[in-house]
Amino acid sequence: MKKITVLSLLAIFVFCFAQVASAKVGVTDKCQEEVEQLADKIRDNKDDYTAEARRKAQAQLASARTNRANPARCRENLRDARQELRDGKK
Repeated sequence: MKKITVLSLLAIFVFCFAQVASAKVGVTDKCQEEVEQLADKIRDNKDDYTAEARRKAQAQLASARTNRANPARCRENLRDARQELRDGKK
């Protein structure tokens, strides 16, 4: 009886953890789409920004790409990349 209870609790824990993990990925998908859109904008309009601003923005976008599990951090990196571009506009 004890073995069944432990297995049941383990199964419930795994199921709940999987739900939370998939929810976080879904939340950051929008951020990741925006990261790619901004990267395309930088590539298409590179003459509008200084080389240093592009480099700093790309570094922020690289950080945002690695923050799939942390949507708040992804948004911060995206915001910082946009700020770098605003500061480095020609």
